[in-house]
Amino acid sequence: MNAHITANILAVSTNDELQKRFCADLTKHHYQVRFCNPDSLQDNVSKERPDLIVVDVSHNEFDGFGLIEKLKGDAASKHIPTVALVPEKTPDLYQRAIEVHADDIFIQSFNIEEFFVHIKPLLRLSTMFVELENRVSLAKSLGINANEEIDESDDSAYQIMLIAPRDGDRAMIEAVLNGNCQINASDDFFVAEEELSKANYDAVICALNDENKEQAFVLSSRARNNPRLFNLPVLFINDDNITDRLDAYRRGVTRITNRPLNNASLHAKVKMLVRRQRLRWNIRKAMDSTRAPKSIEPTTQAYNQDFFKANLLHQIENAHKWHKYLTCVFFSIGNLSNIKTQFGDEAAQHLMQQIHQWIGGLSRVEDCVSLYQENEFAIALPDTPMNEAQIVMHRIAGILSYTDFALPDVFQPVSVWVECGIAQLTPNDDVKSMIERARNPIV
Repeated sequence: MNAHITANILAVSTNDELQKRFCADLTKHHYQVRFCNPDSLQDNVSKERPDLIVVDVSHNEFDGFGLIEKLKGDAASKHIPTVALVPEKTPDLYQRAIEVHADDIFIQSFNIEEFFVHIKPLLRLSTMFVELENRVSLAKSLGINANEEIDESDDSAYQIMLIAPRDGDRAMIEAVLNGNCQINASDDFFVAEEELSKANYDAVICALNDENKEQAFVLSSRARNNPRLFNLPVLFINDDNITDRLDAYRRGVTRITNRPLNNASLHAKVKMLVRRQRLRWNIRKAMDSTRAPKSIEPTTQAYNQDFFKANLLHQIENAHKWHKYLTCVFFSIGNLSNIKTQFGDEAAQHLMQQIHQWIGGLSRVEDCVSLYQENEFAIALPDTPMNEAQIVMHRIAGILSYTDFALPDVFQPVSVWVECGIAQLTPNDDVKSMIERARNPIV
């Protein structure tokens, strides 16, 4: 039996049939589900610290939307992703979900596989908030003026990339968003992707047709392999072009909405996705407040070894307590001493700066990147099993190994030899043992 829990989910419903089906479906996929009544929800939230809260809003016995509003108004629970289960999707329900700041909305007859796809980014948000709390607490203990407060009031114009729109699509989207948007439209997928890589967008909306469907999937897939665009919401407007929705989600699509367009549905989807995207950027800004001379290595600007190990202790304690995954990856630059001898200390320092920028750019904000030794970088990946961390490790190692680095006053490209080590947390691990196992292949 898998001892690890993918996520802890707290649910509120008085529907016995829903409880049985929901628990059975999620438990099979290593989710831990607990049901509670509305009166005990706040107590359960404080005791269990769920990764996700699901509220059934279809009952007359309690006000489900009012419950979500209360959760989002409480400092202790406002950052926990919360979704509403509704009997059917109507304009009024969409509007109410937006008003109470629900993070998503599902009808009770949802496809469980689609449910897993849709909650995955919400669970990563939960991971980001836990990691932010850990790092800010640690930074404050070092006298750093770090701040975990997140600005959620940003309602500036939505930056939307609209690709291959039909006549009327742009005007319709502007009307749905009440004019609170800046839309950049393009019929060329390559031009659109280049623009996305240069500027910050809140969402991509792509209008599918039989001719552009594969181009659209290429763009969504490439976005998921681009660390800068990894979380960018990509919404497809479908005109019977997609027959396998799960395959579309696997290929990087965030949401699918069908023609004829339901304005209330489109409004809710875009609003919720943009809120989520801006939240991620604001978490990143807050995370940057933990970077100070006491927490970073001055040359590379990576976290220093002491901060990394102290933060890893928090991560291990959390992972043990909640039965979560945690993986550490180490990279050794085997020829750094030769580069230093041949080109000098300053060139070697510039090289390590560039390598840190690459590793940081290929990692998620919640993944703690450290210069562990003079020629070693470490990454701690919370809520990440070994198989997923290996993908990250091989991607980073491959890119570093095949990159020709340009260094000041060195008139030839410089390449590096990269060795890797990896370890997933075991029940008996502490900081020392986990690091030793991860570093074993490179020392």
